[in-house]
Amino acid sequence: MRAFEHMSSPLRILLVDDDPFTLTMLSTALSSLGFTEVTSAQSASAAIALAQHVQPQTVVVDLDLGEGPTGIDLAHRLRKLFPNIGVVVLSTYVEPRLIGTQQQSMPAGSIYVVKQTISNLDTLLSAIVKSVETRSSPDVQITEPSPIAHLGDSQVEIMRLIAGGMSNAQIAEKLIMQEASVEKAIARLIKQLGVKATREQNQRVLIAQQYHQLTKATHEPR
Repeated sequence: MRAFEHMSSPLRILLVDDDPFTLTMLSTALSSLGFTEVTSAQSASAAIALAQHVQPQTVVVDLDLGEGPTGIDLAHRLRKLFPNIGVVVLSTYVEPRLIGTQQQSMPAGSIYVVKQTISNLDTLLSAIVKSVETRSSPDVQITEPSPIAHLGDSQVEIMRLIAGGMSNAQIAEKLIMQEASVEKAIARLIKQLGVKATREQNQRVLIAQQYHQLTKATHEPR
C-alpha cells in the first residue's frame, strides 16, 4: 500500500519547472506512482494562476526557475494563498544558499531534495508524503547533509560570485566590502574548502571548480 493511499481523496500536486523535459519526466514519474491529480507549470506566474484553480495540496518546485522568482519565492507566495500546502523543493544545488544568500528562507515544514540523490521513485514519493505530514512543522528538512554547512553566508556568496566571473573589486562593490577584505575572505575560504592551489591553478579557479561541483552546472549570479 502506497504511503498516500490512506488519504480520503487523491492528493492534488502542482509541479513547477522551467525545463519542459524535466517537467514531463516528473509528471510521468508521479503518474507511475499512482498520483492522478497532477498539474504542471513552467513559470511562477503560470503556477500561481493554475493554483488558484486547482487548489493544490502539495507543490513540487525546482529551486532555479530562471530569470525572476526562485522556487522558494513561489513557495512563499503559494503558502500565502494556501497556508497548509506541502512544499518540496528540488534542485541540483546541494543547498539553497548556492543560488544566492540574499533570498528568503525556505517555508517552514518544507522538504529540500537534491536531484542527484533521487536514486529511485520512492525517494520522490517519500519527500511528497513527508511534505504533507510536516507542513505545519517549523523545521525545514534537507534530505542530504550539506558539505558546506560550516561556511558562513558571506563565504558562500563570495564563492558564487567568483564562479560567476566577478573580480575582487566587483565583489567588494557588490557586497559593500573593502577589496582587501575580499582577498582575506578568499584566503580563508580556500582553507575551509580544504583545497590547495598550485602554480597551474590559482585560488579563484579552485573556488569556481568547487562551486560548480556543488551545483552540478554552470549558473550565472543573479
